[in-house]
Amino acid sequence: MANFDDQDEVLEEVAHELDIDPDELDIITNTALESFGAGDVYEIRFKHKPHGKTWSVVENDEVFHELAIEVVKQDLEQEPEIFNRSFIEQHINMDRLQHDLHSDVYSTNYDRLEEMNPEDFWREAEGFGMDAPEQEEDDEGNLEDLREPTSGEVDRLAEKITDEELRDPMRYLEDIYGEKEAVEQAIKIAGIDIDAAAEDAVDTDGAEHFLARYDGDYHTTPSGFVYWRDN
Repeated sequence: MANFDDQDEVLEEVAHELDIDPDELDIITNTALESFGAGDVYEIRFKHKPHGKTWSVVENDEVFHELAIEVVKQDLEQEPEIFNRSFIEQHINMDRLQHDLHSDVYSTNYDRLEEMNPEDFWREAEGFGMDAPEQEEDDEGNLEDLREPTSGEVDRLAEKITDEELRDPMRYLEDIYGEKEAVEQAIKIAGIDIDAAAEDAVDTDGAEHFLARYDGDYHTTPSGFVYWRDN
């Protein structure tokens, strides 16, 4: 069995799997991937083809899996919008998001309703199941204007509207910020369990989905080394 600490042995074994003369290849440290701290990562490349094919190699499946988790954690921190909405929602506390949004959304609704004329207010109130007051007749039999709502009635309608808008807090944020920024705002407001989300992503899609981005494939040598093509 080849020793992963011996780069020459690693190169020899991977070259054999690739059916390439090891004298045509070179092996160096993949500093970009090794910086994630999951373990040693090598890069194998052609000696005389600077823009040719390259492969990354790690010691075993465990390092492969851990490296993928660290890569996903960075993606979640820096580019959460690349993950679909349903995945992000699974790892955001929606109750907390609704709660933390409620105060600002309610205040905005209350201020808007307070500035409405009575006719518009009561029309909107009826749409939310509130009964408009009876219109009184004046001495000439003409209907008088609807009365102004009380502060309690404004409060009640503002709560109803806020509850409806925040029934789907992600949709509410998307309507304001757009899909991309909505994810960032949701994480900023309610937070996300980065570790759990990364584990879930790798367990669901496989480490190769996040590391072997050239062709989505990886291979294992007889010594258990895991390698994949980078370009």
